[in-house]
Amino acid sequence: MKRIAFAFGLLGTVLAVLAQYAIINDWTLFRLFHTLGFIGYILIISAAASLSLLFIHELSREEKMRIRNKSFE
Repeated sequence: MKRIAFAFGLLGTVLAVLAQYAIINDWTLFRLFHTLGFIGYILIISAAASLSLLFIHELSREEKMRIRNKSFE
C-alpha cells in the first residue's frame, strides 16, 4: 500500500511539473497538459491522504497493543 501511494504521489508530481512547464513554454497542447496537471494534483493529495491514514492506523495499532499489555499486568 505504501508503494502504491508513493508511486501515485511521484506520478502526480511529474504530471504537475509537466503542466507548469507547458504553461511557461506556451505549448500548443496547453489545455491537455493543464488537465493532466490537475489530475496530478489529485494524485498527490490522494497519496498524502493515504499515507496519513496508514500512519494513523499504525499508531492506533501500537496503542491498542500497549493498552492490552498493560491490562494483563
